[in-house]
Amino acid sequence: QKVSETITVLLIAFSIFNTMAYAQKQNYIIGPGDVLDVTFWQDPGLNSKVTVAEDSTITLSVGGTVQAGGFTTEQLADKIVEQISIFNRRITQASVTVAQYGSRAVFVMGNVSHPGKFTFEHIPNLWDILSEAGGPTTAANLSSVMIMRNTKGKHQILNIDLTEAIRNQTLNSLPRIKPGDNIFVPAVVGGGNAGIQGIQSQENVLFIYGEVGSAGVYTFNKKLNLLEALITAGGPTIRAKLDEVAVIRKIGAYSNVTKVNVARYAKESVPEFFMVKGGDTIFIPRKKDIRESIAWNFVMIAAGAA
Repeated sequence: QKVSETITVLLIAFSIFNTMAYAQKQNYIIGPGDVLDVTFWQDPGLNSKVTVAEDSTITLSVGGTVQAGGFTTEQLADKIVEQISIFNRRITQASVTVAQYGSRAVFVMGNVSHPGKFTFEHIPNLWDILSEAGGPTTAANLSSVMIMRNTKGKHQILNIDLTEAIRNQTLNSLPRIKPGDNIFVPAVVGGGNAGIQGIQSQENVLFIYGEVGSAGVYTFNKKLNLLEALITAGGPTIRAKLDEVAVIRKIGAYSNVTKVNVARYAKESVPEFFMVKGGDTIFIPRKKDIRESIAWNFVMIAAGAA
C-alpha cells in the first residue's frame, strides 16, 4: 500500500512538473535567430518552418511579413491568424512552436569534447554548458575559463576559476551566462594540474557532471556503486539519458570510457551494479524526449522499495 501511495504522489508531482514546464514554454519570448514551426490544421499546405530575422520579423508564404520578436508563441499565433485571415478566411487557428532557440545561443571553444554553438530555452550555468559540449578534455585548464561578452559594442572578458567553484560546490555563485557569450576553455600549460586531473588527485574523489541534481566533486569512504553515486549527486534530472551513462577511468597514462545502462541495472539488478572507484569521472548525458523519464521514476520507486 505504501508503494502504491508513493507511486500516486510521484505521478502527481510529475504532472505538476509537466504543467510548469508547459507554462514556461508559453512564456518564452521569441527573438532573432529562433527557428519556428508554424502550422495550420485547417490547411496543412501552409505549414512552414521560418527563422526570425535580425529585425525580429518572419516571412510567411501567405500573409507576408509578421513581427515575431518580443511576443510569446501564443501571441504570435494570434497575430499570424489575424494577418493571414485577410487572404484566407478559412484560417481561424494557428500553432507556433520553437524548433530551435537561436536567440539564446552560446559559443563554446577550446578544450572541450565538442566545441560549437549551443542553444537553450533557459541558459544554464557555466558547468552545465561545458557538459552540453561533451565536458572538458583532460588537458582543460578549468581555473582560467574565459567568458567573452559583447554588450552594446563594448567587449568584456570575465576570467572564471571553475576548478575552485567545483571544489567548493558554488557553481550557482558564478556569473550568469548570457545569449551570445563566447566561452573559451584553455589548455594546461607546462604540465600543471589545474585541469580535471588536478581536481581528481584524491583516491576517494568522484567527479560527477551532466544531468544530475547537483554536479560537482564528491568524496566517499565506502564501496559505492554507480546508482548510489548518482543519488549522492542529487539523483538524475528529468532529462537524464540513463541508458548511456559514461564512466571515465584513468588507468596509468590512459583513460578508459565505459558506457553503463543504469536504468537496466536499477530495474533488473543483473548483472551486479557497476562499482565506482576514486578518481572516476561520471557523465550523465541528456535525452531529447522528456517522456522517457517516466520509466526512471518507477525504477527509483522499485529501487527504494527494495
